[in-house]
Amino acid sequence: MTTNDKNRIDILARTLGLSRSEFAEKLGVTANAVTNWKTRGIKGSSYEKITKAFPQVNMEWLKTGEGKMFLSADVRPHIPSIATAGGLTGFSSSVKRGDCEMRPVVAAFPEYDYTITIRGNSMEPRFESGDVVAIRKVVDFIEWGKTYVLDTADGAVVKRLYDDGQCFRCVSYNKDYPDFLVEKSVVFGIYKVVGLIRI
Repeated sequence: MTTNDKNRIDILARTLGLSRSEFAEKLGVTANAVTNWKTRGIKGSSYEKITKAFPQVNMEWLKTGEGKMFLSADVRPHIPSIATAGGLTGFSSSVKRGDCEMRPVVAAFPEYDYTITIRGNSMEPRFESGDVVAIRKVVDFIEWGKTYVLDTADGAVVKRLYDDGQCFRCVSYNKDYPDFLVEKSVVFGIYKVVGLIRI
């Protein structure tokens, strides 16, 4: 990394939505180490830390400024919280973009805003615990009976949605789980599931 190009570390951190200290934390180094990179340059082992923490980053761009910043032309945030396939549990509605890992867009999916990981078995066999779903914020209408992620005051939950007056009726695929209601007034956001990644 040349003297004139050391600001790429800051450019990368800003693009990922991270402060320098947040960037350092995700790499497992101190903020001072990142500051030192700007004055002394990045060494080989530090490039490895960046590659491990942010596999979507194009190392050629980071080292030389050539090519695109990310290996994929486009990226989306992966929400670090869990969407439960069960009841509602402690989801923090205050997740910031900087808290999210930026992942390359899956081109085969329709347009989406985020990805999030599912935990629990109430949506089996359609969705399994550990699956990652691509979700798009609903701005127009809900297709009743389709699968959505609700961001609520009590947690994020993935369910098939039905209208029930002042509430959403949340329905599992797994018949062992009963339906439950979520008041519409406690829902911060509704996200349609538009893609599935099974690892």
